[in-house]
Amino acid sequence: MTNKVRNTIVLSIVLLVIVLLLGGWWWWWQPRELKKIDKEVQAINKELEDLPGLTDEVQRLTTQYQDVKRRYDSRSKEIPQFDISSQTCEYMSQGIDEAGFLTFDMKFLGTRQRTNWGFNAYKLDLGEAQFENLFKFIYYLENGQRLYKISSVKLEQKEEIDNETQEVIKWIAFEMEIHAYFVRNIPELGTSLAAKSLAMIVSPYDPFWNIITKTISTEAPIGELDADKVEVKAVLPGKAFVVANGSLIVLHLGDKVWRGSITRITPTESSVQFTLNEGGIVRKLTKKIMFDKYTR
Repeated sequence: MTNKVRNTIVLSIVLLVIVLLLGGWWWWWQPRELKKIDKEVQAINKELEDLPGLTDEVQRLTTQYQDVKRRYDSRSKEIPQFDISSQTCEYMSQGIDEAGFLTFDMKFLGTRQRTNWGFNAYKLDLGEAQFENLFKFIYYLENGQRLYKISSVKLEQKEEIDNETQEVIKWIAFEMEIHAYFVRNIPELGTSLAAKSLAMIVSPYDPFWNIITKTISTEAPIGELDADKVEVKAVLPGKAFVVANGSLIVLHLGDKVWRGSITRITPTESSVQFTLNEGGIVRKLTKKIMFDKYTR
């Protein structure tokens, strides 16, 4: 075999290999790449079609994040990582200082634990306070820095006669259950950027105050004139002479007596009229000169 023939055969083989490679690239590899590129183009087109929806979702999430951050920064409550009775006692003492005088017994009822939060339950028993002070104390619990919840409350008005003044004293007897909350593994909630000193507000009208009292004193305090026990001795225009507690006293129209005043003096009838407010019930009492009967 001559060199020319040999070279021709080699060149033919090389040409055949090149043709096979080009054919494989054209008929097999290139269509696969085209399909792959076509799928990527379709995916990109689909994402481009969903772009308005994605933009809206990003906007919604951004707004939600800003709202959550605003509420977090503006919260006025501090939730510690634990709560112990001494902390609650100290917090209650601060509430009493803010509200004014009130008394109660505090009992620990137990701990209610959840996954990453919980609360300690306390009962305030045998509580006594004026309505205004009790209102301010409850306002302090609800609006103070610590997160407390009043689970239940029972209120009852009480009345009693003051031994010195013989006047009716009214107050509120109460008992309530409160929950002191705490969180686990979230130390950021233990402080608050918006937490500040609580400004007390004026208490509203006492809804427990009744116009007519259930209890009323029967004895006048020392120094007060009891209209029921006076004796009218003489009546002149604008004034009357009465005996009270063994002494002769001159009374004028409009003078104050226990629970009321003198509202009328009638010389022609020898009478003195007292208008008395007895625990919300107004009573008019007329006293006249008691003349001795003449017998022969």
